Amino acid sequence: MNTLNYIISKKIKQKRKELKLTGIQMGYLLGISQQHFSRLENGHIKFTVEHIFAIASILEVKPESLLPTHNIAKAEAISWAKTVLSAEATLR
Repeated sequence: MNTLNYIISKKIKQKRKELKLTGIQMGYLLGISQQHFSRLENGHIKFTVEHIFAIASILEVKPESLLPTHNIAKAEAISWAKTVLSAEATLR
């Protein structure tokens, strides 16, 4: 799971639960199965721009509110880079 998907999926899950919507309802409203929505929401499938706009519409939020803020994205990217560099150093 990549960092961007993880952040988006957590924001979607939080908002969905605030609105008391089930995964079955979200799947229905998106025109996909509950299983497919679950894979999206758990970060196992990459989000498309269409997914983000459709989900934002259902959750009645602006699409950009589902995206990471600059500070979060930067911190996550730094953490990821450190992990990769550490793993590469171990292999040498």
